[in-house]
Amino acid sequence: MLSKIGTRRFQRFVVDHFPWKSLQDFVNIIDVMHKTAVEVYETRKKALEDGDEMVEKQLLGRGKDIMSTLSACCF
Repeated sequence: MLSKIGTRRFQRFVVDHFPWKSLQDFVNIIDVMHKTAVEVYETRKKALEDGDEMVEKQLLGRGKDIMSTLSACCF
């Protein structure tokens, strides 16, 4: 419903100012998940660029986790 109204920035503003504790808890959980995923991705990316053998081995072995899949398609 809200996804079709306004820009993402406007949508986030509305959600951040909506007085509903359950929604705020959900937003906080999503924020933590996003931050953690970005940190893991950046760490793996840096390790791959630095030539970390463990990361290369995991990518060549086509690991079954989501980060291996994302790394394989992006590098």
